[in-house]
Amino acid sequence: MKDNTDTPIVAAFAMTHTPGLGNQTGLAQPETLRRLLDGFDVVRRQIETARPDVIVAFVNDHFDMYTLHAMPGMAIALGDTHWGPTEATQDWIGMPRAPRPGHAALAGDIYRSVMEDGFELFRSESAELVHNVLMPAKYLWPSASIPVVPIFLNCFAPPLPTWRRAYELGVSVRKVLDRRPERIALMASGGLSHWPPITIDEDAADDPLMQRVQRWQILGAAALREDPELPLAILRREAEMAASGRDLVNAEWDHRILQKLAAGDREFMLSLTHETVRAQAGPGGAEMLMWTALMGAMRDAPADIVAYEAVPEWMGGVGVLSYARSLGRA
Repeated sequence: MKDNTDTPIVAAFAMTHTPGLGNQTGLAQPETLRRLLDGFDVVRRQIETARPDVIVAFVNDHFDMYTLHAMPGMAIALGDTHWGPTEATQDWIGMPRAPRPGHAALAGDIYRSVMEDGFELFRSESAELVHNVLMPAKYLWPSASIPVVPIFLNCFAPPLPTWRRAYELGVSVRKVLDRRPERIALMASGGLSHWPPITIDEDAADDPLMQRVQRWQILGAAALREDPELPLAILRREAEMAASGRDLVNAEWDHRILQKLAAGDREFMLSLTHETVRAQAGPGGAEMLMWTALMGAMRDAPADIVAYEAVPEWMGGVGVLSYARSLGRA
């Protein structure tokens, strides 16, 4: 493993981007929320001390940019300006829609280099940033306007990128970053185990809400203009699921996957299949693809599990991982 101390990478971290961290924080048990906020504060202070010029973020889209009419396996947004949150999500995220800075020079360099490595990324200019980037921003760099280069992995429309392919993308991205002059932070968001009601299952064909969801996944923003109450309807469905008594958090799986990532266990992560992950962690478990890409970018360096909580009220596990120790910045 290469020494990570001689590198422009000044911070690296991963965080769950659950919608519960928006306008639903009051649903969580107070002690649970306190422990999570304490964990976020640890990474927030690390980012403040590191003073990154830009954040390269491995994230997924939630049908806010890409639809089933054009769903890339992997993509990058190259613009100097992104936007977010969407009009349909700004109320529950708790942030107003506004321009969000990008970094075109770095994004373009990444794009050209990973193409040479055989990653034909779909390219966008301005990205629509939602809780994938803005939930971490809200808690981890709330008072800073740090440019973000978002790199997207498809987590919801099978067939999905393999775990090996996600890892190798991270390795390819890191090759670019090591020659750059900027102070760079790496981020992954998403996960852990959760069962979001935005995945069309075979047994949901007659569900009126899922029919609305399917129309949104095909048409994107046009469907939301026709059905502006859909995001709130999805949140209500999540609340109903959380209150149903169903076991919608697999804390055992969450702990195991966090431990494997923290140990840099490449063999384990690359042995995962989407079938087994979905069975154990729900359709939302595929969002750990981004954490796997981050692990590749960090060359299997050890990380620290800063916080983990099973939050049934939010219908998922919530975790924070930091590589500050490996970067000599703990």
